[in-house]
Amino acid sequence: MEIKVIKTLDELNKVFKFLSKVFYNDAKEYNEHYYTMQERYDEMNTQFKNDNELLIYIEEGNNIVAALTSKNMDLERKKISMGVLGVKKEYRRRGYAKDLVIEFERKCKNNGITNIELGARFRACPLYLSLGYKPKLMVQIFDFETIEDIRKNNIFNLKESSSYQSDAFGFVFYEIDEVNEKYIKCFEDKLCTAHVQYVFDKYLEGK
Repeated sequence: MEIKVIKTLDELNKVFKFLSKVFYNDAKEYNEHYYTMQERYDEMNTQFKNDNELLIYIEEGNNIVAALTSKNMDLERKKISMGVLGVKKEYRRRGYAKDLVIEFERKCKNNGITNIELGARFRACPLYLSLGYKPKLMVQIFDFETIEDIRKNNIFNLKESSSYQSDAFGFVFYEIDEVNEKYIKCFEDKLCTAHVQYVFDKYLEGK
């Protein structure tokens, strides 16, 4: 099994189409909202121009079966965000996702990057926990709801670590002791526009 780097715009487009299809199929299967991935495509293009070595994928029989993208690379602050990680359904539970993350971390360290951030659906949380990533809960609201509505519905008395409110959207980050689906269900059931996910970060040790 070889982990490849996206080297051409044609490869980038193929990986993007693969990932968007994986996420669409998962959204249908798990009854999740499918978010169109135009922003992800723009992020991939930006990273490709900055450093394509941090856009990686796996093929089997000339077919892409797994891929990992990145975004928001900031060499001055030694930070980067993982963009999208996806594995074709038939190829899951073979360790491909773990292999991609480990290779991504290796490449980050080679670039002097010491901090990786990412957002994940609940289903993906066990992978990141197993690799030493630390979780927080992010509750976003949009349009007519505000972060005060989030706070009013914090029935678990989670400790707030940061927040932001604009005219059109807002978010609150909560510290958590465990990754539990009950937190997602609580806020999304009680708030009309809420989107809740787990956000992880990891500080990498030296080479």
